[in-house]
Amino acid sequence: MKSEKSPFFSIAIPFYYKDEISFNQLLRCVNSVETQTFRDFEIIISTQNVFLRLKEYFLNSDSNIKIIDAELIGGFIQGNINNAIKYCSGKWIKILFSDDFFKDPFSLENLLFELKKNPSFNWGIANSLHFDAKSSKISRPIIPYFQKNILEINTIGSPSTILIKNNAPILFDEKTWMRLDTDYYYSLYKKYGKPIYFKDVFIVNEIHNNQFSSLLRNQRKLISTKLNQEINYLCKKYQYKKIHIVNYFICKLFIKIERYLLNIIYYLFMKKFMYIIKFLEIYFYSRIR
Repeated sequence: MKSEKSPFFSIAIPFYYKDEISFNQLLRCVNSVETQTFRDFEIIISTQNVFLRLKEYFLNSDSNIKIIDAELIGGFIQGNINNAIKYCSGKWIKILFSDDFFKDPFSLENLLFELKKNPSFNWGIANSLHFDAKSSKISRPIIPYFQKNILEINTIGSPSTILIKNNAPILFDEKTWMRLDTDYYYSLYKKYGKPIYFKDVFIVNEIHNNQFSSLLRNQRKLISTKLNQEINYLCKKYQYKKIHIVNYFICKLFIKIERYLLNIIYYLFMKKFMYIIKFLEIYFYSRIR
């Protein structure tokens, strides 16, 4: 039965069909939502090029799935995700990119638990892991945290890790490019303050050749120019002063070492990692409060 009342969670999924691999990634993403133990949700899929195919595929689904046609929505992925957000009717919006997925079926239940304990928050961030399509292995955990230089140094990860309250939600800036995520986090911070941290929730991000970042690896000159233009735009937008270049590289190196050590801990204590992370959380959040 499909619920007519507003659900507690809206899962906003932007989708652009590239090939059958991308279609199967979407199905995996949707399946990770459909298998959740907490059932009060809707799934909003905004697609820019396969509306009729998705409409037919999910026609007889038992889940509350809505397919939104975004063919006329221009721009990069921002327009597509914004389109999905606009159609969300739930109290909370969980962004989930189509090549990402929930690690376990208790994710929404754990989100609900933390939200009930912290009703004053308006947005939150979850942990992430990375799935290597070639080796079929999950690794590289990220414990996210917000810090004041988030525009230049992403310490949260992908937008799939965030949850926002559905109260005139902020939309992604369509003038951004590679920093569409960090710009969004900073705009949320400017409006709501720091996020709540969901320590028991993991989002899995797939690493694959069709990722936008992977496709641009051989275009370093183009990337460098556009990134400089983008950060200059964001500095004007927020009256933000860029971090000193020495401090920037020190911070990047420190985070790289931090994540390398975290990955080693994950490999050594994979089965007990959920317990270990509770102690690691104290370290990460004691540094930024």
